[in-house]
Amino acid sequence: MKLKTLKPLYLGGQTLVEGTPFETIEQHGRQLIQRGYAELDSSEAEVVVTITQEDAVGAGVLTTGSLGAVPLPIAPPVAVFKAKHKGGGKWIVVDDEGNQVGEFAGNQEEANAEAERLVAGGEPEKVKE
Repeated sequence: MKLKTLKPLYLGGQTLVEGTPFETIEQHGRQLIQRGYAELDSSEAEVVVTITQEDAVGAGVLTTGSLGAVPLPIAPPVAVFKAKHKGGGKWIVVDDEGNQVGEFAGNQEEANAEAERLVAGGEPEKVKE
């Protein structure tokens, strides 16, 4: 894509003054036009700099070729536990399906603390012998 600068630009290792013709890849050219740094050039003037695919990638232009396969971090699912009133002033901890987790039984404040401990990765209380 043949363009000419509208503002001084540093391209291809040199500073191009206003009105200097240059060539670049399509995406880079569209970005420069969109930002008001360049415009299409249909003149017969000789191109001063040619920006190749490799130059554009080095300049931070994103292309499908430069992206490649980018691994995305996958967060493990977060366990959901909450306090539930059992009756008679007793509270238990249940999972997201409503099933009791462990053998914990206590007041509401203790049940909330136990649920938070389990969400943080703690193990459910075992049966006391």
